[in-house]
Amino acid sequence: MNANLTEQRRHIRVYFNSAEEIICQLSSEEKAVESLSATVLDLGMGGLRVSVTGGIAFAAGDRLVLNGLTHRTGYCCDQRLPLEVRWLSASAQTGRFDMGCRFLSLAEKSRASIDSLIRMKISEYQNGGSLPILST
Repeated sequence: MNANLTEQRRHIRVYFNSAEEIICQLSSEEKAVESLSATVLDLGMGGLRVSVTGGIAFAAGDRLVLNGLTHRTGYCCDQRLPLEVRWLSASAQTGRFDMGCRFLSLAEKSRASIDSLIRMKISEYQNGGSLPILST
């Protein structure tokens, strides 16, 4: 991951500590990927970091579509949101790779849904006595 990307963040980012807490579906019209399930590791109004399994070859700059976010409490956002891959990191040990993606545009309904999920997660952190949030 490029260290300069951290310095460019303008939004609060929340982290998810369970692989089942929030998942998403991704697709690409540029690559031969119909739908790919990914675990969301962190989320902010500017984008998200996901973890996927397999040998799908993405590169920084690729355009993807987020087809929906599903949180353990139900759907958070079911609109199609355009993404751009900003960075990738592979783990040979786990066979997974992480991708940092930024939202290219957010409709008001999607923005409200994502904001609601972020606020819910912040509330969980505060009720648990910790606050693992990165904001720059």
